[in-house]
Amino acid sequence: MTINKTMERSDLDSSRAREIVAELGDLIRKLNDKGLRISSWYGRFDLTGEKTSPEVMNRGYGYESIEGAVDDRNFPWFLYWEIAWVTMNAGFAKGERVLDLGGSSSLFSYYLSSMGLDVTTVDLQEHLVENANVVAQQTGWTLTNHVMNMNDMKFSSQFDHVTSLCVYEHIPMYERIEINRAIANLLVPGGRFSITFDYKNPSRFARIGTPRDVYAQFVEPSGLRLRGNQVFLDTSECYLLHPFYHSQTSWKYKLKQVWAGHFRPWEAFGSKQANDYTFGALFQEKP
Repeated sequence: MTINKTMERSDLDSSRAREIVAELGDLIRKLNDKGLRISSWYGRFDLTGEKTSPEVMNRGYGYESIEGAVDDRNFPWFLYWEIAWVTMNAGFAKGERVLDLGGSSSLFSYYLSSMGLDVTTVDLQEHLVENANVVAQQTGWTLTNHVMNMNDMKFSSQFDHVTSLCVYEHIPMYERIEINRAIANLLVPGGRFSITFDYKNPSRFARIGTPRDVYAQFVEPSGLRLRGNQVFLDTSECYLLHPFYHSQTSWKYKLKQVWAGHFRPWEAFGSKQANDYTFGALFQEKP
């Protein structure tokens, strides 16, 4: 079965994917009605939705929301794909323990908690952890959140699942490899490691752009066994565009990206007329 692959919008056409999308919409409505906050796909609250914002440009040329999207401003269809694809292929069961890396206050961690899983999240952003603790208290979910660095995670027991949605590309490559070397110790025998990540993101820090990159950075250091297809499939579909290369990006944003080291100075003079990257998913398990 081909589960280790890049994102395709058609993946959301299956009956199970549509069910998950509907469940996510219901969850968003319920939390909004209670005044409980969910972080957006950008890991922030209340995106502006302005057309000139980097977040909107990041959605790429020709972006279209999915039918029935409850809050497309904060949750574009890319996020629905991540949650649906991981949910359909990770094999979650009610009562299992899940460690979600970098997911405090996320729609994904809330969704798993609402399904009856015992969820623990770690995040460096204190306000996201604090908010998630409020949500856990108000909902009664089994949801525990910690301010913790993924480089130094210490828990007294192991987990049935370790998950992470589009976090690894923000971590320097040498650090992400060290983190992946420690994942097996966090899992029970037969436990599963299910993640998504930016694929072909042109930032100099991302550096996940080939099936070999995926294997070398995630599979090889973890020592875990791949589930499903053994060679990562690049479907060649690109849906996102780095804002740095958008035709309407401001010089202020470009210079900020250059200063941060994401791009070389001379690259600031270029733009792209087509989308340049996508998301990928990978599923592993502990023997």
